[in-house]
Amino acid sequence: MKRIAIIDDEPDARQALRTLLTTLCPAATICGEADSVASAFVLLRQTQPQAILLDIDLGDGTGFDLLDQFPQLPFQVIFTTAHDEFSLKAFRYHALDYLLKPIHPGELAETIDRVREAPPADYPTRISNLLESTRTRQLNKLTLTTQQGMVFVHIDQIVHLESDGSYTSFHLLNNDRHVISHPLKAFEDILPADDFFKLHQSHLINLAHVKAVLREDGGYALMEDGSKLPIARRRREAFMEVLRERFRG
Repeated sequence: MKRIAIIDDEPDARQALRTLLTTLCPAATICGEADSVASAFVLLRQTQPQAILLDIDLGDGTGFDLLDQFPQLPFQVIFTTAHDEFSLKAFRYHALDYLLKPIHPGELAETIDRVREAPPADYPTRISNLLESTRTRQLNKLTLTTQQGMVFVHIDQIVHLESDGSYTSFHLLNNDRHVISHPLKAFEDILPADDFFKLHQSHLINLAHVKAVLREDGGYALMEDGSKLPIARRRREAFMEVLRERFRG
């Protein structure tokens, strides 16, 4: 059985999760509930669950405050939250599970199904990166899931992203390349719009790494890694304006 703890300061929310888990997740057992950072810390030390359903806003602090108290995280975390644009983006940056309230039963069941006996080896790094993001309110690293495992990439090291159907290739300054089984749109939605520009339906570039704009064959952007990427005709004017604004003065 998968031992699950529920941490939420709203009684109705805990009741709803309890009902859904009991009804939809026969392989899960609820090992306890808590409504604050303080009570959750005691509960988790006593019950040692495999995973926790963790609300972000608690009465005496936040779910992040709770996680800060566990240097070696012995459980997986499934965040539950109302719409908070920064937090949702942070979860996606660091490849962490979250459920948006009101919680969809099917999404809960799928997420619980992914709970394993112990967190994966890279899990502490992902949580650490998340906590750093919440402290600084900046998203500087991206967690990418490749066939070889998790890769942690600094945003400023990304030169460009290239679409290939449902796959996206990340091209980095050190000439590393990582292929991810998600479409380009997934990353276009979360990478900072002020720094990344969609040059073409297949190319999203980091403006900081544009080396030159070439006029040949309708126009290309020459990137710092040597890549020469085509500029879509309908995007050329907007691209040149963005560059002028960015490097003005």
